[in-house]
This record gives sequence, C-alpha cells and structure tokens, in this order.
Amino acid sequence: MEINEFWKEKEKNIILHNNKMNIIESCIDRHSQKTPDKIALFFKDETNEIKYTYRQLQEEISKFSNLLNSLEIKKNSRIFIFLPKIPELYINFLGTIKQGSIAIPLFEAFQEQGLELRLKKGDAEVLITNKELLKRVSKDIKQKIPSLKHILVVDSEDYKNKIKEQALEFKTVLKEKQDTSLMIFTSSTAGTPVAGIEISHYALVQQYFTAEFALGLNKDSNYWCTAHPGWVTGSIYGIIAPLSIGCSIFILEQHFDAKKWIEFANNNKINILYTAPTALRLLKPVIKKQDLKFVEKINSVGEALTKATFDFYNDLGIKITDTYWQTETGAIVIANTEHKYASMGKPIPGITAEIKDNAIALKPDFPSLMTGIYKHPKMFDSYFKDNWFKTNDNATLENGYFFFIGRGDDIIKTSGERVSPIEIESILMKHKSVHEAAVIGVPDKIKGSILKAFIVLNSNIKQTKELKEELSMFVKENYAGHSYPKQIQFIESLPKTNSGKIIRMELRNLEKS
Repeated sequence: MEINEFWKEKEKNIILHNNKMNIIESCIDRHSQKTPDKIALFFKDETNEIKYTYRQLQEEISKFSNLLNSLEIKKNSRIFIFLPKIPELYINFLGTIKQGSIAIPLFEAFQEQGLELRLKKGDAEVLITNKELLKRVSKDIKQKIPSLKHILVVDSEDYKNKIKEQALEFKTVLKEKQDTSLMIFTSSTAGTPVAGIEISHYALVQQYFTAEFALGLNKDSNYWCTAHPGWVTGSIYGIIAPLSIGCSIFILEQHFDAKKWIEFANNNKINILYTAPTALRLLKPVIKKQDLKFVEKINSVGEALTKATFDFYNDLGIKITDTYWQTETGAIVIANTEHKYASMGKPIPGITAEIKDNAIALKPDFPSLMTGIYKHPKMFDSYFKDNWFKTNDNATLENGYFFFIGRGDDIIKTSGERVSPIEIESILMKHKSVHEAAVIGVPDKIKGSILKAFIVLNSNIKQTKELKEELSMFVKENYAGHSYPKQIQFIESLPKTNSGKIIRMELRNLEKS
C-alpha cells in the first residue's frame, strides 16, 4: 500500500527508526522522560481512585513486558485481555505491545461462548482476566484451544507476586512499521464472521494527527473517552492516541449514571470528551450549562448524531464534533470540524472519499487502514475494489459534506424501499412520550422486511395499545406513509455498551427469542 505524501510529512510527530518502530516509544517512553510526573492515567470506580504518572506507567508496563518474557512468551504472540476498565487492562495492553506481541482487548460483557469463539479464532496464547470474569472461562479451555499457554488472573496472589519480582526497566522491542500492534474483533459488516482486524504500529501517524485535528487534544488536555478498550474507539482514542499526544486520560469504571458522569467530569475538569450520541441524549434531562464550565469540546462517535442532540448542546454553548471511522480504517477519516448541522463532515486532510454504490469509499493510501483480517484473506480482499476501500456505510454527499444514512447491514429494505432506521428513530424521539428509541427490520413474507421499534418511555407514561398506534401514526404523519413501525415493543432499557452505544444485534436476538 502506497502512503500519500501528506502522511509521510506527518511521520515527524512519531518516533521512527527508518522502517522500524514501536508505538510505545511515542506513547510512553518519550513522555516519561520529558514529563515524568505528569498524570498519564486516572482511574475511578465506585470506591477507589488510582493515578499513574508517565514515569510510573512506564515502570508498570515494563514489569508486565518482563513478566511475558519470564513466561517465555515470544514476540508476535497474541495476548487476549478480558478485563473491565481497571489499571491492569491498560498496563497489560501497553506492556504487550512494548514486548513486541499483539494486544487483543475484549469487551467484558462477553459470556462463555462469545469469549471462547474469539479465543479460538484468534489462536490465543495468553488470556488475562480477573477472578470474577474467570467464571466465564470453561474448565477445559486449554484442551479446546491448544494454542492457549497461560491464563493470568490479575487479582490472584500468584500474579501479584510475579509482577512484584519483575524489573522496572524493559527495552522496547522495535517492529517493522507495518507489523500488527493490536487486533480488534468485530462482526464486521453484512453478517460476515467474527474476525480479528489487524492494525499496525504505523497507524499511529494518523491516530496522532486526528487526535489533534479532529478531537482537539493537546498535551494540556484533561481527556475522557467513555468507550471500553474492547471496542476500537476505546483502544485507539481511549489509550494509544491520547498517550501519544502526552495528555492526561481520565477513566470512569461504572454503569452509566447521568449525574455521576457530570460529577466525574466536573471534579476532574474534563475539557475534551469523546462519547456516543446515545450517552449525550441520556445526559440531556439533567445536564445544565454550568455543568459544562470546563468543557471546551465534545466529540461524538459510533452512531448518527441527530440534529436535536446537536442543537441541544449548541444552545448550552458547546458545538459537537461528529467523527466517522471504522475498526477497519484504524482512525478517524471524516469529521464535522466545521459543525455543519446533521453532517458527518468532510474527509480529514490526507483522506480521499467519495460515494460509490450509495456507500462511502476511501482511497486506500492512508497509514491507519487495517493491514489484514486474521485468517480471513478473502474477506480482507473483499473490501477493495478498483483501488478503493469499501466501508459499506451508506451516505449521501452534498457540497463536500457527507450525510450518514446507516450501515449497509442496518439499512432496512421494505416493499422495495431502502429505509434508514436512524431517521425513524429521530422522528420517534420527538414524541413527548418517548425517552429512547431503536428501530430494526424484521422479516415479512410480503414486504421482505417491516420496521419494528423498541421504545423506552418517559417516566409516568403508561404502556398501552393505543400509545403504540399513536407512535406509529406519529412517524407516518411526520416522516413517510410507507416508512413507519408496523410493530412497537415497549422495553425498560435499550442494550448498550458501557460507553452508551446501542447494541442493535441484541435487539435482533431479542426479536428472534
């Protein structure tokens, strides 16, 4: 893959040794020398607060790298990290990469079958977890997955004693710049198999630039990315990119609670936030202008940002920067830095994007683009056609601005018409009874698919048959006569990641059950 000249010029922001590098040099080593006492990571859960300076973080990372070597784990091994947002997740993630191996974080909500599937498909050699999550690991896991050599339990006495024995220094292992630094599992698009997306060390060139250009990070930022590192946003913009900038990262480990989120942001003077639009909507009922006194910039990711949400925060004095990218692109490729309403924005510098076959297509000449899909070469090749990378995300292009319609696999085709669930959800959210809404397509013999809406009602609103009919008619009258929910199900809460993103697959599973 030939990288365009724009990105070659941006290489100056990271440490390269000709074609050799390791992202840890740029993310940790240089800052531990220049600003050793600066806060790198600050953790808070229900009961505790823990902080690490850049020097302390470097030492803890080195200890874990030394532990891997003591276990005779060779470089390029695949190290799976199955933990909540606790220090060991971040330390072991970075220590794995420093040692020359491949970090593979997993979201903590996976149960036994989902976990086992990923360990098997990824040829796991080490699994890192804690006592609670270990309960989801089958007793005969090593027989089922012959590649698995070690299971490290971070809150066990054995692990704690082994870490204490390790030296505080470790020489960062240099890799070829296109070597894989981390692998993120995704179900990808259009129902393709669960597979590991490989992201290179060299991707840091683009991750660093976009953290500055799109998110607005600098070395003085107090930054909070709400995503779990098991998702690509949490790994790239929750760990790697902000550490490369040299700012302070704040991490909250607890279930979503609007008031506690606001309190956390204010107590720690968070000035840059990166989160999902769903979380921003959930904050609306309680957030006030004074709660944003330290906030300079809010960035959104993961799903469409509605005009209603944009307008609400705009009225509070904060313009939201929407960002678009995928696990497969490895970094932000489109951003609404000019804050045009309802738009994903324009391609960032160094990115060429067009609409082809109704979907966003990118010239594959940027550094963060995935370098492979583990054990799925045909699947990898299927993303590329006529020297374009296909995102499978449907959008329109107007006056240079991209407008998101929906993922190719989320678009619903009903009676021959293509319908974006996001647009239907936006209409439903305008009804006085609706707190949250999510729309999926369900099979129908006549129409192919019909729309089904899952609705969370506002408090003190009764669930009635009449209200279901009213909501369907509300969409029909305010959007389109053919594109309205034929089925409505009231639900106590929508399934979400702990960063607030709706998990549509769980809604589809709920429909099938």
